Amino acid sequence: MGIAQSRKTLLEPPPDHPEPELDRETLLKGLGNVARYIEGKHEHITLIAVGGAVNTILLQTRASTHDVDFYNQNLSGEDYGLIKKAIKYARSKDPILEEGWLNNKTVLFIPQNIRGEITQSAIDQNQEVFTAPGLTILAAPWPYAFAAKLDRLSGGGGKAHDLPDAVAYLHQINQTMGYGVVPRSQVLAWADTYKARYSGVHLGQVNTEYKRVYGQDGIDMGA
Repeated sequence: MGIAQSRKTLLEPPPDHPEPELDRETLLKGLGNVARYIEGKHEHITLIAVGGAVNTILLQTRASTHDVDFYNQNLSGEDYGLIKKAIKYARSKDPILEEGWLNNKTVLFIPQNIRGEITQSAIDQNQEVFTAPGLTILAAPWPYAFAAKLDRLSGGGGKAHDLPDAVAYLHQINQTMGYGVVPRSQVLAWADTYKARYSGVHLGQVNTEYKRVYGQDGIDMGA
């Protein structure tokens, strides 16, 4: 998925060596320190989280994650500079946090022509992952998050957590967007919009796991 952009707005990506697992308490403490630094500069920044941090902090369907991936098409160069200093401050307060624990590498995987739309959709969805004076973190739009997981499952490079993550995002879609059971045609439309790979086999796999967890279909495979 996605198109690369200039690295000048990219914060430090995670290191090459195995990263520490960050649990919910550690993430909340780190983000609290980021918020404290930004608020101390009399600013407030909104970030949009993608992936494991959403599952670990908001949905609590994972015990931990490696980092907090974020984007926000509306951020300025000054915002990035302030975030970078806030990240450094948070690391000084907790040695478990490595360079890249909070990063925006995920923007490289978002098609450039829809970054603004996804930003606005997250703002409209308004699912708060974290909020404090100085910092708000919103969850990425559920359809985008689901399509991204479907892409990873269908691309052959998925990880063990991708299937349960996809099921968790699909559940949010059905619970918060009024579908109950989302039509297969709608899932494919989202995949096309977000340039995500998909296959009938993996759609069926997601639906089977959804039914195991929630006792009913998550996708109407005939619609």
